[in-house]
Amino acid sequence: MDFIQGFLDTIDWQVLSLTAGRFLLILVLGWIAMRGLRLLLGRVEKTLLDRQQATTSIEAMEASKRVETLIRLLRQASSIVIGVVVLLLALREIGLDITPILASAGIVGLAVGFGAQNLVRDVITGFFMIMEDQVRVGDVAIVNGTTGVVERIGLRTIVLRDGEGTVHTFPNGTISTCLLYTS
Repeated sequence: MDFIQGFLDTIDWQVLSLTAGRFLLILVLGWIAMRGLRLLLGRVEKTLLDRQQATTSIEAMEASKRVETLIRLLRQASSIVIGVVVLLLALREIGLDITPILASAGIVGLAVGFGAQNLVRDVITGFFMIMEDQVRVGDVAIVNGTTGVVERIGLRTIVLRDGEGTVHTFPNGTISTCLLYTS
């Protein structure tokens, strides 16, 4: 029992309570930032959907899918950023030195960036293709010399089915020409 009492006597309760308070404040502010972000992106999504001047229900459905995809991408990216910042602040508050973590993350980020250049290029190109509504599912298009019906458009790839039924998948970053047939 004297051992436990001796241990409790060595604790600086004022420092512990201040650290715990700051730690909880970081968590609460992170939660508030996530909730605020969710509300803001919900309003942006509603505004974008209200602005769509769709003449048919199919166009409205495609516009809704495009807006939903963009908002989901923004929500995921910003949630990751907020989560990482909260984690680093919390680690620093409990006394861990985050400098090596930041340096390691920078080196890993650089290595991954060099290795994932094509993936990043595909995703960015896909983001702008979806945002600018350049091509839609169901359009007949010529992509890099291949003619077919657009079956799917994603952030990374576009999928065509040609007249013989062959499915062609093109990474968005490699698309050099994309012509649409209009009826």
